[in-house]
Amino acid sequence: MDKHPLSESSNTWETVVEECEALADDYRERDWDVVVAIPGDVVPVPGTGDSVVEHVGLDVVVGDDIYPDIESALDGVTIDEYEAFRAVKGGLVYLTLVVRATEDEVALCFPLYYRLAETDRMFSLLKEGETMKTRVHPLDPEKGVEFVHEDPDPLLPPDWDAKADE
Repeated sequence: MDKHPLSESSNTWETVVEECEALADDYRERDWDVVVAIPGDVVPVPGTGDSVVEHVGLDVVVGDDIYPDIESALDGVTIDEYEAFRAVKGGLVYLTLVVRATEDEVALCFPLYYRLAETDRMFSLLKEGETMKTRVHPLDPEKGVEFVHEDPDPLLPPDWDAKADE
């Protein structure tokens, strides 16, 4: 069984979570409705052995306790913006992803991570013109929400397209 990608990380992950919480607090101070969802797992998709491509991007598993808050926050709103802050360290990409419904003042904040060693197919398909999506779901894979990223660059390492050429 593979080790969890964060099992040997320094305090980088804790820093990402803290920064995500701080961003959420900034939105709350401006009276936005905010949900912070810390994932249990994040996987770049499609994976190396996936025979079917359901989507290209990140698959994010959150706890069954927080997922209803995400659904509730998204009820009746339209996500129209996102921003991401990234760092690459030790073979991992760390992200703070904020998706927003600006008119309704709703923000969802996700501290994320993924292994660069698992990105070959994702990078390749993105380079071919596929659209990147982040799918967030609870343990039940039948449920879930999806966020489309027309410009995936903020979610990817600076040299991702060179890696796709290798």
